[in-house]
Amino acid sequence: MSSDINGLDTSSANAAIQNSRMEMLSKVKMSETNPCHLSEAQKNEYAKAARGFESMFVSMMMKQMKESMLDDDHKEDGENMSFGADTLGSYADMQFSDFVSRSGKGMGLADMIYKKMTGGDSLRAISTELPPTPIHPKGTLIVAPAVSKTPPNDTFSARVEDRLEQFEPIIAAASKKFNVPDSLIKAVITAESAGKHNAVSSVGAKGLMQLMDGTASDLGVKNSFDPADNILGGTKYLRQMLDEFGGNIDKALAAYNAGPGNVRKHGGIPPFQETQAYVRKVKHYAERYEA
Repeated sequence: MSSDINGLDTSSANAAIQNSRMEMLSKVKMSETNPCHLSEAQKNEYAKAARGFESMFVSMMMKQMKESMLDDDHKEDGENMSFGADTLGSYADMQFSDFVSRSGKGMGLADMIYKKMTGGDSLRAISTELPPTPIHPKGTLIVAPAVSKTPPNDTFSARVEDRLEQFEPIIAAASKKFNVPDSLIKAVITAESAGKHNAVSSVGAKGLMQLMDGTASDLGVKNSFDPADNILGGTKYLRQMLDEFGGNIDKALAAYNAGPGNVRKHGGIPPFQETQAYVRKVKHYAERYEA
């Protein structure tokens, strides 16, 4: 399944990048001359082509490694349960591969190619120059106070906790009514919507606890975007899953994510990459909220 990033089809974009790099490399003629006979412009083009090829090689290597470690069981009945995660993962791999190839001399492959292209010249390392340290006229160092570019509490966890604070009374009421730990309710909300009451998923799940319209209707939820309605309905459903699977939190969370039918079918957490990651993530959040 292909995903769009700011309107760009990532599968097509990745293919276009790879093709352009191969075309660039094919146009470069291997040089047997002394590197001093090459102009700076030629050397720059050779370096660009060498690093581009190494980036493509690293990306392909990462893809092969992933395919050897992960099966495709998260596709159930023709439906990709990762909702485009594979495509986005490929895009992330491309970004990482570019970073590797453009750090220093890369992992060595680009340097080997560059030497062959230039007749023995070595690839110049890319480095980041730090500003000079200011010196006091008397010869002592001037140490400036450390300034963080990230504002205090400007982290994912802090932002979610700030959002959840306004829903504390509703969460407490839902916890008491359905006998579900408030830490677990907060964890599910964090994983599902990051505390955004107006969140809508790509498949139509809505609100803080990401209720599908059919499930919301069965639970008596009239407005999934209403925090109280959504949290009470989501907690009720979580309670139902806990009861159905004998209080087993892993199975209940898996059922919340992938449906109770899949949990019954597989006798536990389904072999879906997304669901397995979801269970781990929610339990991690719950432990943090308990602490």
